[in-house]
Amino acid sequence: MYLATVRTASGTRAVKRIEEQGQQQLLELGYPDLRALLTDDDGLARAAQADDGDRYAPEDVQFVAPVTPDKVVCVRHNYGDHIKRLGLTLPQHPRLSTKFASSIIGPYDPIAKPADAHALDCAVELVVVIGRPVRHPDETQARAAIAGFTVINDITDRDLEFQAEEWGLGNIWDGSSPLGPYLVTPDELPGGVAPTLTLTTTVDGREVQRGNTADLHFSPVKLVQHVARFMHLNPGDVIASGSPSAPSHDHGPEAHLREGQQIVTAIEGIGECRNTVTSAGPVDPA
Repeated sequence: MYLATVRTASGTRAVKRIEEQGQQQLLELGYPDLRALLTDDDGLARAAQADDGDRYAPEDVQFVAPVTPDKVVCVRHNYGDHIKRLGLTLPQHPRLSTKFASSIIGPYDPIAKPADAHALDCAVELVVVIGRPVRHPDETQARAAIAGFTVINDITDRDLEFQAEEWGLGNIWDGSSPLGPYLVTPDELPGGVAPTLTLTTTVDGREVQRGNTADLHFSPVKLVQHVARFMHLNPGDVIASGSPSAPSHDHGPEAHLREGQQIVTAIEGIGECRNTVTSAGPVDPA
């Protein structure tokens, strides 16, 4: 299934993408958002069976972030080729940092560039969306806890990151992380919970990043197992599984983002975030 949270004239709604008379439609599922759907033990099963409800054309609604997570866990250095190009050794355990929920915005919202940020970088990442409570899972339980996947654009202020010598500090600011547009269930993807998908980033139509999730050092299942060793993961929580590269690492300072640029972070079979860099204040992430 392709599931989303959209804003209509009457508020936010959880929807399922369907084909109706040769056109894509969004079918309302009876939940205010996908987090509420996932929190219902029967939510995904009900969504799969749903065939009746209000319908919307995608262009008539506003896509917001599919879920509003309590926990946003980020993985560093998780693509084999990226690790080698950085001259690092393959980690024995996932290298983690975190974001705040206030960093999450919708898949098409503007990205507000802080006035004092001169080295903004973008990066496409596959995001694991948790669909059921999980703690200390074995492999089977970790697989079952994955509701699906979505896309994040991990915007990072490299100046702040390197100034503080702290991985996560450069990408926790409010309104900095587009997420969406769809949560895609594993059955829709080649490889299921270990999908093999091409990821790309373009800036003003120029490709600055490309990779494939087949190169992930730690799989989505392994990431769920590791993170859930030391915290409860609940429906709607997300794990950003890492970036195949960083545009500024490959293209130098000229890859740093400027006001007015158009960024597209895309994962085949899932969708894309399309965002404009602006100096205006960030949108309300709620």
